[in-house]
Order: sequence, then structure tokens, then C-alpha cells
Amino acid sequence: MQDRPSIVVEEYLQVIYALEQSESKIKAAILASRLKTSPSTVHATLSRMQRDQLITIDEKKEITLSSEGLEKAETMIRRHRLVETFLCNKLGISWHEVHQHAHVLEHGLTPLVEEKLAEFLGFPESCPHGTPIPGSTHKLPESFLFLEKAEVGDLIEIVLVSESLEDSVDLMQFLQEKNIVPQQQHQVIEKIPITNTIVLKSENGRVTLPYEIASKIGVRKI
Repeated sequence: MQDRPSIVVEEYLQVIYALEQSESKIKAAILASRLKTSPSTVHATLSRMQRDQLITIDEKKEITLSSEGLEKAETMIRRHRLVETFLCNKLGISWHEVHQHAHVLEHGLTPLVEEKLAEFLGFPESCPHGTPIPGSTHKLPESFLFLEKAEVGDLIEIVLVSESLEDSVDLMQFLQEKNIVPQQQHQVIEKIPITNTIVLKSENGRVTLPYEIASKIGVRKI
């Protein structure tokens, strides 16, 4: 079997990959905060990853995945999202909890199990949270934007919830209870700059979200 990174390095690859989708600059301090670990531990791990040519670190200390690092990260992201789909769609584990369980199981998948799992699931194109699965042909709709950018009066449909929100089970449970999940429709009824919040209305009532969270929820205009 082909050598693969340690579990710790796999987790770093996934986090850096996710951050590259939303952050313009990734530095060690951001990783320490996201991974809830000490700066010294992050520095040591990044040094190993740089030695193994999985990342590059420029003169501004900004971190980027190398081509090899990107390939390995996409493999882990694919496994993670396949496991999430299996847990949610086949085992009935709640939408807001599958991310945590998938993090435990994904590291044990071999390439053969990964492909058999994809086949068993019918080769899904996105995970339960709406994020595309690497290797699929899934494309975001042309009218895609992040909720923070929607205007008052817009009728929108939730497309995805960014992985950066999934680490908080309580937040994900709140979003699920308020139907802030893929394929659910809402109308933007108010934006309040002084409190940096956006208010949505649906058949289930109203919900107010901070811009910080709304900026990580992908939607499409209807």
C-alpha cells in the first residue's frame, strides 16, 4: 500500500485545503486557532510538511499547498465527504453530527474501500452539507453567492454550508433546526449593518444570522 501522511498531517492538509477556499492568506496563527493547538506544535508540523514538500511557505510566512499536498488533501477531503454522505444518508446520523464522526472514520479508509464506498453511494457529487466532492463533476450554480452578499427582498435557496462552520456541533444543530440546510428556501427580509446581521424568513419562521456566519453559507438566487 502506498505510504500516506500521518493522521495529524492529514488533518492539517484538510484544514489548509478548506482555508484556501475562503481565506486569501493562511498563516500559522490561523491554523493554531482553527486546530485549537499551540503555535509551537503548529510550527513543528508545518516544518515537517515543508520538508516533505506538501506545502510551501513564502517570505511573508503565508502557507500554500504544493501540487503533491493538494493531491493528498483532495484525497482526504473526498474520503471525508463520502463518509459524511454514508453516515447521514445510509446510517441516519443527524446532519449536524456527521462531520465529527467522519473525522474519526476517514483516516481508516484505503483506496479500495474509498472507491467501493463511492460506488455503493452512487458516486455522489456533494456531501450532505452541499460542498462538492473532489473528483465529481459538480459545479456551483451561476447565481451562486454567499448569503452575506444577498440583498433585502431576495428569495434564496441554500446551496452549501462551508466546512469551516462544521467544527461547531452546536452551530450546525442551530442551522439544522432553522432549516439553513441545502435545498431549503428563505427570503432576505432585513440587513442590519449596525449589528452586522441578516434576517431570513421562511415557512418555519424568522432567523437572524451574523454576517460572519452568513459569509460562509452559499446560496443561489431564485
